[in-house]
Amino acid sequence: MNGVAQLAALAGHTVTGSDRACSTELFQALKILGIQISPQDGSGITKQTDRVVYSTAIESDNPDIQQSRLLGIPLFHRAEMLAELCEGNEVIAVAGTAGKSTVTGLLGYIFEQLGKDPTVYCGAPVLNWKRRGGEDTASTIGTVRFGSGPWIIEAYESDKSFLHFHPSHAIITNIAEDHFELKELYDLFDKFEDQVSGTVIQPSPPRRSGTPPGREFISSSDSPPMEGWPKAGVGSLLVGKHNTENIHTALKLCQALDLDMHKCIQAVASFKGIERRLERHGENVIDDFAHSPIKIAAALQAVSEVWPKFNAVWRPHGFSPLSQGLEGLGEAFQNFSHAYPTCKVFILPVYYAGGTVEKKITSEAFVELLQAAGVPAEFVEDFQPLEKRLLEETLPVLLMGARDPELPKFARRLASKLSKV
Repeated sequence: MNGVAQLAALAGHTVTGSDRACSTELFQALKILGIQISPQDGSGITKQTDRVVYSTAIESDNPDIQQSRLLGIPLFHRAEMLAELCEGNEVIAVAGTAGKSTVTGLLGYIFEQLGKDPTVYCGAPVLNWKRRGGEDTASTIGTVRFGSGPWIIEAYESDKSFLHFHPSHAIITNIAEDHFELKELYDLFDKFEDQVSGTVIQPSPPRRSGTPPGREFISSSDSPPMEGWPKAGVGSLLVGKHNTENIHTALKLCQALDLDMHKCIQAVASFKGIERRLERHGENVIDDFAHSPIKIAAALQAVSEVWPKFNAVWRPHGFSPLSQGLEGLGEAFQNFSHAYPTCKVFILPVYYAGGTVEKKITSEAFVELLQAAGVPAEFVEDFQPLEKRLLEETLPVLLMGARDPELPKFARRLASKLSKV
């Protein structure tokens, strides 16, 4: 949501916003852009409001939604607003189960370095653009870049909102069971691909044969990478096998668009990555947004290339995702435990941000399941006892989880204290 708000403000719209909490660093940065933030109690919605933009996470009984309906103000989904902002521009959309933010940020950074002045909408801050300050106030957040060139956007299948877009070109990083069963996912991505007018970089193996006139489908493993293409940790600051795939996927599209590949590779070498995507804090802490089985497995694998021994921490980002992904989540941690039997897994309580939700399974119950499967897992009720346990262990730490704004703060604090142990 904050990215759409930034782009709307930078495009000349008067923007206000609301949230359940209004004191974070993010909101202070938004205010610099002239975006006024109010409590989420309906008070920010007036007769002067032209439209209200909401995300899928907002319930129908939300006070702002109710006030909008009372005043007859049109409601727009976040993706509808972004699609409207994109109108009249060349659009490159990045979709997929995992890797979207990294590929979007990397592609946007490559285009910037090649002088193409892109507008970029990314699901998380690009570290190269974050906290630069100066006149470009939006870059202090790092989730968007506003330019005069093509639009490079992250598009989401989790709520089917990527079907609002009709991009010129697209990348699909991968497709794995997450928010929907695989058959429904394949159908959704088929519909999305049908809305792309130009090149589509598909995950391999390709699911569809034949190419409509004027369009090009390229499998991400159709041909081996060109000689000299960087890999994670070699010619790139990123780590992990999945990041090698992300890099090569982005470069595949650059190659298809006939860009200067030497300059593209140079750009990859200086790309610092995405905030909370295997982000390093000192020598002993890596922080990652991983929340689904495929992302947790990828983070654990990548960090094993950095440290031979480490402890893992995870905070489930919701009761429903924990319940729906229970089997896959258990397998991800079991595989880790079998490969690294001396390492421990610490599980925090499920993050709850309010609203109506059925608490089908708790973190305590998940830990019991892990322990029954032989995983050395521990439930920790809060960050303070977690910090105590991790300092006792003294091993490096991989911290994982989505949504909770305290996670990156804890990562920085823990890194400072572990460096003194």
